Amino acid sequence: MTAPTTTPAAESSQVAGPSVRPRKFRPEVQALRALAVLLVLVYHIDPAVLPGGYIGVDVFFVISGFLITGHLWREASTTGTVSLKKFWAARARRILPASLVTVVGVIVLAQLLLPRSLLETWWHQALASVLYVENWALARDAVDYQAASNAPTAFQHFWSLGVEEQFYLVWPLLVVLAVGLWGGARRATATRDPEVLRALLLVLFSLVGVASFAWGVKQSMDGDPVAYYSTFTRVWELAVGGILALVIRDTARLRSLRSTLAVFGVTTIVVAACVLDDGTPFPGVAALAPTLGACAVIAAGRTAGPGSLRRIVDTWAVQRLGDISYSLYLWHFPVIVFFGIHTGREPGVTDVLAIIATSFAMAIASYVLVEQPIRVSGWFRADGRMLVASLVAMALVVGLAATLPFRVSGTNDQWDRNASAISGEEEERVKEGLEEGFTPFVDGDTVIKPNPLKAGYDKSSTLGDCLGTASDGPVEPCEYGETENPTATVAVVGDSHAGVLAEPILTVAAERGWRVVTYLYGSCPFTNALRADGDAADIEGCYEANQNTRAALRELDPELVVTTYLERTRFEAGPAEDVAGAAGLAEVWNELVARGTRVVAFRDTPQARKDVVACVSDNYTDPEECGMPREEALGGRGVVPAAAKLAPRVEVVHLWDKFCDDVTCPAVIGNVLVYRDGNHVTRTYMDQVTDDVRRVLPERFDRSGGRS
Repeated sequence: MTAPTTTPAAESSQVAGPSVRPRKFRPEVQALRALAVLLVLVYHIDPAVLPGGYIGVDVFFVISGFLITGHLWREASTTGTVSLKKFWAARARRILPASLVTVVGVIVLAQLLLPRSLLETWWHQALASVLYVENWALARDAVDYQAASNAPTAFQHFWSLGVEEQFYLVWPLLVVLAVGLWGGARRATATRDPEVLRALLLVLFSLVGVASFAWGVKQSMDGDPVAYYSTFTRVWELAVGGILALVIRDTARLRSLRSTLAVFGVTTIVVAACVLDDGTPFPGVAALAPTLGACAVIAAGRTAGPGSLRRIVDTWAVQRLGDISYSLYLWHFPVIVFFGIHTGREPGVTDVLAIIATSFAMAIASYVLVEQPIRVSGWFRADGRMLVASLVAMALVVGLAATLPFRVSGTNDQWDRNASAISGEEEERVKEGLEEGFTPFVDGDTVIKPNPLKAGYDKSSTLGDCLGTASDGPVEPCEYGETENPTATVAVVGDSHAGVLAEPILTVAAERGWRVVTYLYGSCPFTNALRADGDAADIEGCYEANQNTRAALRELDPELVVTTYLERTRFEAGPAEDVAGAAGLAEVWNELVARGTRVVAFRDTPQARKDVVACVSDNYTDPEECGMPREEALGGRGVVPAAAKLAPRVEVVHLWDKFCDDVTCPAVIGNVLVYRDGNHVTRTYMDQVTDDVRRVLPERFDRSGGRS
């Protein structure tokens, strides 16, 4: 995401003959910037409108690779060297001021508006953004099922800047390597042919590009969530732009062909933005569309005559949008995120217009007050001074980011002490809270356990290494309880909600001498039906995981299988199936029952508000408003009852009377926080339903299928 270095008028005299000199300013590149940022803006506001709008980032990658490589090539071929100091100072002058101001602005707004529960995550991502490693922070979270479900922060879009900054760090070193090899060739042949350098660069860039593309295809087709954010899977797009910079020849000839090429490029990008979606394995083969489309527009250059896009490209609006595209990219996402935090709802038409207007206003202010003044300032033209100033500015912003967790440090300590004060009393307090009408506090104590700011850590032991990700392949089952001479073998099967349920089951197993084996995959119900949500890799991986689990259960031959899942999961409808997914559940249940295995299917726990933890954190002394209406919390759950009719020998049970009264499903009951996120129950509260779980599980087993 780089900006032009001259004005549009600078290129007008260069289209003079059949072959022209390389142009410093390219209006078609400005137009590409404008298109790319609009795609990303629309996608982030409403992905349903433009499901593949995220490819705007890929267009930016090609542009950056093209412009940066062109700059390095011109310097190296004419001077025989590359000044790393000058290059990195120029990049710092262009990129850092606007991005650091954005980070500062987001931090200030976060201090004013952010719920306490989100500050730790935002602090980590603020730090990653300042250091331009946000892509790796998101890649780390992407492989963590629990972290991947977190709401996006206002820093999340900095991942693409991380990729580019890492490219800017390494790419000139490849050019320096090629220049060194070129110097050896010059000494050997006593000639200074720049075409030798061009050939060396083409070889190096091609090797990097091919390796990166192959790795990107492999990771994306394997469903690896790291693929989308990894520099290694993305650098080929920048390399393609770099290769284009080495081979492109500006010409005024072949106008009709070049106009067609430009139209083809724009059409390819727009069509890709419309037909690709979040389920498309990306990057990889699919990323060829925006990458090659961007290359086509750049290669076409300045067009004229019938079919030319020049009238659109040269308009004031398109060129000015290209000017502010970097700042618009920086500011639009924080505006969207803070809108969601402040309103708690999806934007309507009026909201969308306000978001767009605010984003443009912030972008224009950033461009006029930050980007342009620093780029033209004589004080910052000194390369050494610019680099030192950049490091100092980054250090100061890191220090400012560190203030985010300070806001809640005292509160965090106090709430930790509150939680410790009621340790060992949870069962009695929850019982009293239920008896008194699901009251949040008992005995006059306004304390909550666990500490809401640390609710995410209050989870079942089975949700660590025992919880797999279906797209990553089989996970080794975990074993608990009496493994040498058990009185019975019990399998806990399903998604992360089955992992939550496993905690009280392990307590019962320890009492009864059971061996417990878990088969758990995040977002993957135990069924033979295909999910209708998620990307293709997840759906296919979930189906394969369930087939592996079925085979493992045949070998394990347990006396009891306990299963549950997130009942909001949608399934593809089978032939003549009234309720999509019911037949798939009944099939795996009946298969177990036919072999003499008891099956107990627990209905899913009630749904919480998506922001339940943030709500409780901001309403610690009055958490009643953080509950969920019972009808909404238990709505949309027709699959399990329909499956039960098809599998009459399966026992279907629920614990809803421990979570909801006739009207509401509270967030806090008897001083205990019920939920640690929008759909997972805290371990502390699950411990309080152990007696209820104990009552519905059989004590002894009759392999003929009868309960004893």
